[in-house]
Amino acid sequence: MANDGTTTSPAKRTAIEMGSGALLGLVGWSLVGPALISLWYEPPSGSLSCGPSVEGALSKFVVMQLICAGVGGVMLIALFFFGRRAVANRRKAIA
Repeated sequence: MANDGTTTSPAKRTAIEMGSGALLGLVGWSLVGPALISLWYEPPSGSLSCGPSVEGALSKFVVMQLICAGVGGVMLIALFFFGRRAVANRRKAIA
């Protein structure tokens, strides 16, 4: 079924775009995240246990990963939407 004239449904195309954007957001935050978490990390004052501080930092890291995945998905959907629109307008102008 190389190219039998069918097109991808809008729902499937949107799901692919969201998944791609989420993956890009996740990878981007995974690269930048540890440096930002180290800025937020506050060593414990007055105690030798750093468990609560590490747990807090990791929970912030996970939340930011999820937020960046969502933002990446939305941004990629917008990019594909406007890109598709521009290509369609260009093809219409040529024809």
